[in-house]
This record gives sequence, structure tokens and C-alpha cells, in this order.
Amino acid sequence: MSQDIETKGGLTPGSLRFNQPDAPDGFFRAVVENAADMISVIDQDGVFIYACPKAAETFGYEHGSIDKLTEDNFHPDDYDAMFADFTDLVVNGGRRHLADHRMSNGRGGWIWIQTHAINLVDDPRVKGIVMVSRDITVQKQREEQIRNAENAIGFGHWRWDDGDVGPYWSDGLYSILGLKREQCDPDMQWVSDRIADEDREAIAQESIQALVNGESFSRIVSMRHEDGSFRRLMITGHVERDQFGKPTSLVGVTQDVTVLERANKAIRNSEQEFRLLAEHSTDVISRYDVEGKPVYVSPSVERVLGYPPEVSLTQSWDEFTHPQDRKHVATEIVGMFKDHQTRRVSYRMMASSGEYLWLESAITPLVDDRGEYQGMVTCTRDITEQKTREQELMAAREHAEQANLTKSRFLANMSHELRTPLNAILGFSEMMTQEIFGPMGNTQYGEYAELIHESGSHLLSLISDILDMSKIEAGKYELSFESVAVVPALKKAARMVQTRVGEGELELLLQLDGIEDCHVHADERALTQILLNILSNAVKFTPAGGRITLSAVRAAHGRIAISVRDTGVGIEAQDLERVLNPFEQVVRHAELASQGTGLGLPLVRALVDMQDGEFDIKSTPGRGTTVTIAIPDADAVDNDVQKSA
Repeated sequence: MSQDIETKGGLTPGSLRFNQPDAPDGFFRAVVENAADMISVIDQDGVFIYACPKAAETFGYEHGSIDKLTEDNFHPDDYDAMFADFTDLVVNGGRRHLADHRMSNGRGGWIWIQTHAINLVDDPRVKGIVMVSRDITVQKQREEQIRNAENAIGFGHWRWDDGDVGPYWSDGLYSILGLKREQCDPDMQWVSDRIADEDREAIAQESIQALVNGESFSRIVSMRHEDGSFRRLMITGHVERDQFGKPTSLVGVTQDVTVLERANKAIRNSEQEFRLLAEHSTDVISRYDVEGKPVYVSPSVERVLGYPPEVSLTQSWDEFTHPQDRKHVATEIVGMFKDHQTRRVSYRMMASSGEYLWLESAITPLVDDRGEYQGMVTCTRDITEQKTREQELMAAREHAEQANLTKSRFLANMSHELRTPLNAILGFSEMMTQEIFGPMGNTQYGEYAELIHESGSHLLSLISDILDMSKIEAGKYELSFESVAVVPALKKAARMVQTRVGEGELELLLQLDGIEDCHVHADERALTQILLNILSNAVKFTPAGGRITLSAVRAAHGRIAISVRDTGVGIEAQDLERVLNPFEQVVRHAELASQGTGLGLPLVRALVDMQDGEFDIKSTPGRGTTVTIAIPDADAVDNDVQKSA
């Protein structure tokens, strides 16, 4: 080694080496030598008193053949910090140390190692430094993939635990603001100072309200970038609580929507006046000038309130508004002036008949390029019938539906925007793999192209799940029912997952006796997606050597029951409901669940429900899971139709 460093114990970089005399005997020797982690003991001079077989295997040596570790065994970027930390550990008895660093695997590559070390030199039972290390390469790769994905779409996630002075930020969130993690350690004051003055109080109040009421919140705020400019960020969060209902954390995501808002503003500036003043709208569309005087009212005002448009132009908004609602409406208009955002308000207004009707208006400000207020546009509809029948219930339901619709539209739009470039990537990678325009030269390029295509296909599948779930929640997922042969459908699904079954060293069994002529009344595409999602989950959560069984039988009430049974990790009873919620993933198996979106089973249940089917899941931790769907038998459906005729 090139460095010349001495420590109190005589340790120098050049003296780091393995030396394996007699290892522990008996029970503890068996435990240590068969542990998944690497356990070793080193003295103050850098000589390894003991190193378990796992260490030799990890670093590419035959057991017992390790001579020493040199500077070449450590990644150049990590060596200095690692050696400095180790030196500090050596000279301080009882000191503990935890570090992540890269080391050679003995085969020309680097692996990430996490090492826990404690100085027990003064302990007569040990007389050395105990190190417990593990290979965290896969974990680091996944973290890098998440960072790259967040940076690519201007996205980041955060978490603020009770008692912490500040939140945890993902690397993507630092990147949005032009920062690196080592530049700052955000606390409450630091975060508050970064938020624009006009947004600071609002986002603080929404966060407090979320903690009090347990409701999710979402708001767009301006935050200062490291270059001094302000970025528009959509902050969405929710509260996590303990088993007693006490708030424990605020968690959420943040997306940079600066470019999107600029584009939307440009569209509004060029189109909103003509779009909102459409003459044939069934709603009443009105425009008011800076002083609040009406300058346009659509013809539909006569149908809704009974006043001709020309009469409405002579009336002020509060002249016919119910006295009890005037203050509320005025407050909403003032709020719109302040935040330049659309406000929606419900109120009562007198019609030409003299009775008060319930109206709902969306009030949108008109702002020029300099940010100056130029008036407002209102879009109003009659909601009297709904209000009089179920006023309180409707208000609560509208709030929930609006939040859900916003989420679905956001997911659908994001999925669509991602699918377009992704399809291009898949197409080009396939052309490269097939060398349509000639050989690429180095064979490794072909492997890279195949990897791009495989990763892209996986991402496209995840995006499709998100888009399908959004369509279902928005009521736009269309089904085409027909008589679908059961056996061919099951065999087709089995073939489609066979490659992953082989890669996972699993066994896939089909039990289809007695249903050769069975047909179900279903949408064939939806049925295929249901089967693939269930089988993919089974493959994902079943360890090597496991078995997956796909079977079908005739069931009661004119249905065909299709089951997928695996011998995988299983699900705890308290987690069964969670895995059926969109985007919910069981934390006990986060390393496996991170491969997907948390939409597999929720999408299955939604598609089964849409086809008048039944869904059931049973699981035993450590023994496996069985998912069963029951789809109407096509013959039974035909008989019901004939009877009703």
C-alpha cells in the first residue's frame, strides 16, 4: 500500500492481512462458520485472528487460503475513509463503528460491504476487534435505481418521524433543489426558510391539520432552489399512527411541477377565455372585470335562474345571493385573489320565481403575464336537488370523489406520459438486439440492449397496472364479455410465466382434470391479466425449490373456481387486508415487494368484481398462500338469459 500511516497499536495500511490459526470449536464454531454474515476478529496490528468461511467465499478465495488484504482489495474512492475510521477504532477501546464500503470480489468486480465493528481488545475473552460484515450490493443497486428514477422525473420522497428535528429526504428531493445530501441536514427551520413566504403558513397549517384529523394533504408550493430561483413543488403527505392511534410520522412524496405549471399557464393565457365562454355550455359561465362587474353571462342563465342574459348583466353577484351565504362567498373570492387558485363554492341564489336555488360555482382568476389580476370567470350549475335530498352526505361524498378523481387522473396522466417514451425505448432496444441495421461489434452491447429491453418491459408492465387501476377507479375500464375456454386460458398464462418460474428454480404444476370443456363468461384480456398477476405474485414470493400449483374446478352457484397455491413466504393474518389496498406492500417482505407497485392483488380483485366474480385469499406465514377466484360459468349465464327471456 502506498500510504505511510502508523497508529498507537502499530497498525499500518500495509499490515492489513488475514491469518487464520485455530478457529473456535464446538457449538459457537458451527454457528459462526455457517452464518450468512462474515464474522472475523483482528488484532491491533491488523492481523486477522479469525475469518469465517463466508469471508473467503465473498472475496473470491478458497477457504483457508487467504493470506492478506492489500490496498488493491479496497475501492480507491473508499480506502482513505475506511482506513481512517479503522485507525480511530483501533486506538479507542470499546468504540463501535458502522460503515458501508466497496471491496473486490476476487473476480474483477466490486461488491458493497456493510461492516459493524467493535474494539474488544481489552476484553480477555476476545483480545481483538470483532467485525460482522455482510454483502449489501443488491441493496445499493436498488437504492441507485430509485435515485435514478426520482431524478429522471423530478420526484422525491420524505419522512418526518416524531421526535426528529427534521425530515429524512431521498436523494431525489435534494436533487430537485440543486443540493447534495452532504451539503445540508434539513431541520424544521431550514425547510421553512426554503418555502416561499406566501406558501409557508398554508403548508404548515395543512400539515398540522393532517396530524390532528389524520387526513392526507396535497398542496403546490414554491421552494427556493440552490441557484436562487423558485421551483413549484407538489407536496403530498399522510400521517402514520401507532396501534393506539397516536401520530408517529408524516410521510409523503414531492414532485417538481414547475415545467408543467408553466405549460398550463401558457395554455390558459391563450385559450381559457374562449374555452370558458363556450356558448353551448349547460352550466352558467360568467366573466367579471377587475371591479367585479359582470361583462358576460352565458345564455344558459335563463334555463337555470329564469333571467335573460341581458338582465343578468345589470345585476351584481350579491344582489340575489342568500343573505346567510354572502359572507361565505365573499371569503372564497378574497381567497382566490390571494392565492390565484380556483375556488369552488356552494351557495343559494334567488331565481326569477322568487325561490332560492342551491348553486355551485367554480371561481377562476384571470391573471396576465405579469401576475396582475384581470378579473374572474365563474362556472355555475344548479345543485338544488342534490342539496335538498342529502346535503351533508353529498358534501362528504363529493370531497372524497374529488380527491380520488384527482389521484386517478394524475396516475393516468403520468402513466401515459411514461408509456410513450418507454415504447420507443423498447422498440429501439429490440432493433439493436436483432441488429436490424447491422452488427453492433462488441457482444456486450447486445447484452446491454437485452437488459434495456427487459427492464423497459418490466417498467411498462408496472405502468400498465397503474393505468388500469386508474381507469377502474375512474369508471372508464371497459369489458367485452364472451365465452372463454378455461383450459387454454390457464395454459397460456402458465406459458407466459414459465421463464420466470425457471429462473426462480421453481416447479409449476397444472391440475386441470375434469374441466376440459369448461368455459367462463368473462373478458378474455381481463382474465389473462388476473391470472398473470396472481401467478407473478406467487413466483415473486416463493423461494427457490418451491412449488406453484394452478388448478380449476367446478364450484357452487354456477361458477368455475381457479386457484393458485404456492409454498412461498406467506402473509400474516393482520396483513391480508393491507395487501388488497392499492399501493400497499407488506413491510416484512419489502425487498421482494419493491419489485412491483403494490397493485397486483388490488387489480385482481377489482377485475374479478367487475366480472361478477368472487375473490378469496388464504395464507399461512412460512407455508404459502392460496388465491382463488370464482368466475361465472358461461353455460350457467346462458341458461339464466334463456330463463329471463
